[in-house]
Amino acid sequence: MSAFVIILFIVLLLTGVPVGAAMGIPAFVYFVVNNISLATIPYTFYTNLMSFSMLSIPLFILFGLLVNEFGETDRAFEFARRLMKGKRGYSARVNVIISLLFAGMSGAAVADVGGLGAVEIKAMEEEGYTRAHASALTIATATVGPIFPPSIPLLLYCSVAATSSIKQLISGCIPAVILSFCLYVYVSLSTRKKIVNPQHEGFFAEKDKVPMLKVVLDALPIVIAPVLIIYSMLSGVFTPGETGAMACIYIILLSVFHRSFSLKKLYRAAMETLKSCGTMMIMSVTGTLFSTVMVLERIPTKLISLLGPIAENKIAVLLLVNLLLLVLGMLMESNAAMFMVAPIILAITTPLGIDPLQMGVIIVFNLMIGLSTPPYGLCIFTVAKVGRVDPSAVIREVMPMWIPMFITLLCVTFIPGVTLWLPTLLFG
Repeated sequence: MSAFVIILFIVLLLTGVPVGAAMGIPAFVYFVVNNISLATIPYTFYTNLMSFSMLSIPLFILFGLLVNEFGETDRAFEFARRLMKGKRGYSARVNVIISLLFAGMSGAAVADVGGLGAVEIKAMEEEGYTRAHASALTIATATVGPIFPPSIPLLLYCSVAATSSIKQLISGCIPAVILSFCLYVYVSLSTRKKIVNPQHEGFFAEKDKVPMLKVVLDALPIVIAPVLIIYSMLSGVFTPGETGAMACIYIILLSVFHRSFSLKKLYRAAMETLKSCGTMMIMSVTGTLFSTVMVLERIPTKLISLLGPIAENKIAVLLLVNLLLLVLGMLMESNAAMFMVAPIILAITTPLGIDPLQMGVIIVFNLMIGLSTPPYGLCIFTVAKVGRVDPSAVIREVMPMWIPMFITLLCVTFIPGVTLWLPTLLFG
């Protein structure tokens, strides 16, 4: 029966059925054929959605969209740009640094590309980088967002793995910093070769006339926002959900102060949040239902027996898990893939002593790398649209940047302390 469910899922996926339906329909058929009470389905939906981790997700999505709508991302970028201007390759370095900063505001790779992509590409093009290379670096740096708090994919993982949302978010801090450092080193080494066509079009000529003190004062409130978010969760002042709510209030008050607030922008952000959350919730419940069928069919046990002696080798299992996740990330929407395979992976890796917190970062990071790889590569097509550049040119330029990503992935996979040291230090 498990083979029928998997084949039906693949057939539905290949025929263009939405991923949520492609996971939900086979699961529903399985319940009917096996005469399992259909009351299990709404109960599964209820238990999946009724969690504090899920409560915080729409609030952080709204916060990230409001930051972008009210122009706070532009202020943060201008602050970083002016701070580093004059150093060769400064625009690429700013791209890396500001993505780490903006990661604490958006929590999602596609939001980072959509929010800052255009201005980052313009800055790099003005300095002499090709538009394709600028677009590719924007994709690579955007992968920091989903592993740095407040990470939306990590919060979604918490609902699957039943891990502490605060510990899980903090577990992504050091990996995010390592990835940013590796990308910064790559940028520093490739600067001389990649700056080939200085444009000097003066994209930022008017902004360069603004006094530096004014730039700093304008950007300071949004620059410290990620610090305030992390501190409020670590100190126990607010739960992640309450932190998301307070962050939304903070950005609205800040926009009023900067005179950028408008009801139209607030409405637009709210509607986009509803769309994003609707998609995520459908993926969540249908993915959980599909993985429940896999567990009922004892797929993890069958996989372990199929692997034989390899199933007892932690390194071999981790390598296979990474390979599976990378392939899924290339072919599927990342959230759908996580809901589908995370319970199965945890059932295999937890008995080997691999901490679910570490596994969460491994799963999310692998799937985020998939956003920059064909054929699905959502970030590739997003940045191609934002930067008005051919996707194939972006793919060619982003390929060398996989090296820093895979170095970070190896650190996360084989050095548990990278993800576990900080949560252990802070929470015991």
